[in-house]
Amino acid sequence: MWLLLFLVGFLGFIVAIGSLLWSFIKKNKDLRKKSLIGGLLAMIIFFTGAMISPTDKSESSVETAKTEQTSTKQSKKTSATSSSKKKNAKTSSSSKKEASSSSKTASSSSSTETSSSSKTYDDAANTAFASELNTQINDVLRKGGSTDSFAVMPNGSSLIDVVVPQNYKYLPNSQIQQLADTILSAKENCFKEWNAKPENNYDQTYGPSLYVKSPDGTTLAKESFWGGTMKRVIDNN
Repeated sequence: MWLLLFLVGFLGFIVAIGSLLWSFIKKNKDLRKKSLIGGLLAMIIFFTGAMISPTDKSESSVETAKTEQTSTKQSKKTSATSSSKKKNAKTSSSSKKEASSSSKTASSSSSTETSSSSKTYDDAANTAFASELNTQINDVLRKGGSTDSFAVMPNGSSLIDVVVPQNYKYLPNSQIQQLADTILSAKENCFKEWNAKPENNYDQTYGPSLYVKSPDGTTLAKESFWGGTMKRVIDNN
């Protein structure tokens, strides 16, 4: 159900955008109004689908339940087999029990190590990564002979702001886009290296979403909703 809502909302939003553009071309106010209403409804359907989509935690719980059921069945089968073999050969049965016990212990230890191998990426992790990215970016600027400096600021656990000098706010659109793309690439590369360290190893494939801002709080560019690209926000013509 959630996938259907998700797809209908997404496709409806695309159609609404197309209709809105056509209404501007044809100067049709009635079509423009309908397109806006249709786009709003499509967005509501889209986000409804996204909100009711299954989470990793629920899937993890199902997998855990399945694993526990399988372990219980295997344990019962092993117990029944051991009981039947006791009647014929006590020594052989005892050896097999010890081997089975050792195998279960090793399996349990392996499962515990796997489940605890990754950590949750929280506010503290984002703060630590922001510090690492801040160091790397400013090292590159200094080695390149630039006297400018950037400030990388964590924003909760899922966002990160890179504050550039105030005069960058007035750069041409093309230069702002190039700057944002460069910072995004640096952020992703830095996160992969940083998260690969044994002391980090957080349960996140990509780094936090990126915003590029000026010191007065103006957003120059932000990472797209889907990630992987930067969208310029300011327009300097």
